[in-house]
Amino acid sequence: MAPTIARIAVVGAGPAGAITVDALTSEGKFDTIRVFERREKAGGIWVSDAHEQPQLPSLRDLVEQKADRPIPIPPVLPAFTRQTHEVNGKEYRYTYTPVYPGMISNIDERIMSYTQEPFPVVNSGGVIDPHIPFRDSEVIREWVESLLDRKGYRQLVEYNTTVELAEKRGDEWILTLRKALPGGAHNYWWQETFDALVVASGHYSVPRFSDVPGLLEFDANNPGAVEHSKIYRGPERYRGKTVVTVGASVSATDIARAIAAVSKSPVYASVRTAHRKYGVIPFEHPRMVVKPTIVRVSTEPGTRTVYFSDGTEVRDVDYIIFGTGYDFSLPFLPTVQIANRRILGTYEHVFKQEDPTLAFVGGVSAGFTFLVFEWQAVVVARFLAGRIQLPSLQEQKKWEANRLDRVGDGQPFFKVAPHFEEYFETLRALAGEPASGTNGRRLPKWNPAWLDVADQTMAKRIARWQALSLLAAQEVVKEEAQKNREGREGQARL
Repeated sequence: MAPTIARIAVVGAGPAGAITVDALTSEGKFDTIRVFERREKAGGIWVSDAHEQPQLPSLRDLVEQKADRPIPIPPVLPAFTRQTHEVNGKEYRYTYTPVYPGMISNIDERIMSYTQEPFPVVNSGGVIDPHIPFRDSEVIREWVESLLDRKGYRQLVEYNTTVELAEKRGDEWILTLRKALPGGAHNYWWQETFDALVVASGHYSVPRFSDVPGLLEFDANNPGAVEHSKIYRGPERYRGKTVVTVGASVSATDIARAIAAVSKSPVYASVRTAHRKYGVIPFEHPRMVVKPTIVRVSTEPGTRTVYFSDGTEVRDVDYIIFGTGYDFSLPFLPTVQIANRRILGTYEHVFKQEDPTLAFVGGVSAGFTFLVFEWQAVVVARFLAGRIQLPSLQEQKKWEANRLDRVGDGQPFFKVAPHFEEYFETLRALAGEPASGTNGRRLPKWNPAWLDVADQTMAKRIARWQALSLLAAQEVVKEEAQKNREGREGQARL
């Protein structure tokens, strides 16, 4: 049983943070709930920076997984300091989001929304077939914000505020906070004290890069040529360029297909492992060529060659765009260990084993993403309210060891798929029913129909990819016919 907890801090006002606030408030047990969001509004990764073109401050730091380091804190607090690019800059702090023009969700709204807060009935504004129930990024952001607004939670959120340090002293969490003040000149630093800390800031901030031999030298010789999908802001900058993409995620495929329409044909898509649901279907496109793993890139100045594991190569490459995911980054929690792309020492990906007054919501790779957040948030709220108990520390450590044996380390460890029912039902059983006389959220049983909806949605997306590839093929035929016609006419004039 958790000690008596009255004051709770939540980091992040994105989808995970919003549902966490609701779950905590619904328990009716806490005196203080404070949310700290470093952006200017709610929505998390769905807040758009599409009008900006960010750059990578240091590819070396990213490749060596040393990016997003803690920043110096004034020795005496509270304090005012000047705003600097290193402290406030979106690029240095990785606060810009991966939203690009036309970005939409990749699952059906019926299995993306929370159980009690459905998405509004709007389509994606023509971005994709209106019969496919995806949602535009701004629709999703507004939906997250509306949850905070409708239920009166807005006053709980401190925007433009970054948690720079979270320390446990005795039974209390001391948070060192920095607020970027209006006007762009100063930061205000101060501290607040809490009984528990819920980290709901996700793991989509710091881009992850494959450690390709020669990549750092290639980047030094060709500044700006190595990118990540997080800084993609539309296809126009790649017009007429030779592009290699890396990765097979939905975002990576959508970006590659968009670029293929304007780049120097073809786009070369490096795919190490075909996607378990759609294989390489998105890359079966007349302006794209699938390539295996990159084994190295050229390091000599003046060369821009990418070498693949099948012995082939592509020369004069203008851009290499990695769509290879993200690394966990918690610079404000120096005592929390991160290794092999996961947080060490958690129970059910939620509670810190040694101190469950520290909890994480959204620290998984899901599929039913927002639903997973809801289940995690309710479990956290019930525990912090003192209404449920966790297994013994020994049992929690056993869970982690068993999971390592079962699925392995790294990304597979924090990936819920394909064991959705097991995970949802484990959390539901742990959370139990709402306490009598409270408005606590009730978690429904796992619904097998959710998987059917996911499969149907993927089938529709695949059909859409194939239809667009067919249209592209027809365009290629027309272009070739036009070239041949112009060639014959030129010969006739001679």
